[in-house]
Amino acid sequence: MSQELVYTSAPQGIKPGSHGFCTVAYSQGMSANLIQQLESLSGYRHLYAPQDPNAALNPVAFSHLVFAVGGRRCHILSRICDAGLDYSQRTNKLAHHVVLDAAEAPPAGPAWLLANNGFMRQKWNGEPAVLPSGPTIPSGTSPPRVCQAWQQVTGDAGWGGVLAETATGAANRPVVLVYPPGTDMLALVVEAL
Repeated sequence: MSQELVYTSAPQGIKPGSHGFCTVAYSQGMSANLIQQLESLSGYRHLYAPQDPNAALNPVAFSHLVFAVGGRRCHILSRICDAGLDYSQRTNKLAHHVVLDAAEAPPAGPAWLLANNGFMRQKWNGEPAVLPSGPTIPSGTSPPRVCQAWQQVTGDAGWGGVLAETATGAANRPVVLVYPPGTDMLALVVEAL
């Protein structure tokens, strides 16, 4: 059963006495250890301050991590982004983490799931809450296709294949993609995978 946690700046967090950057929501039954691990993954560095004309270009950080939690293997999908100004007029962020059991992972993969419209929270305006359950996990596939986003961004769809080959190759080399602010990097990763 999926679980989720939302971390942002709020006048009151879910834990009594918490405020500022804190957890504002998590799934019922989530262990204190898992909550602490997810909170530690909630960092974000803004490229542009809220009053900067380029503030809309602050990137969204997506990640997929595999953890052992309570002796079982879990997938953690995260979306962390700029969230404008908080209640005290300071720079804010929103971190949304979803935890899946290995059996819940869709065949299309984690990047596809992160890109699935509406799956990851993009804002939080509610009161602190214990959520009855995590989000429903959509199912889907992502068949091979021409990398149109790569074509549009780089002028050559083949770069998507280069990334795929590098990521799955035996060399086990790190891959670094340098991009201008505002580029939809998640779309590129989804196509390459």
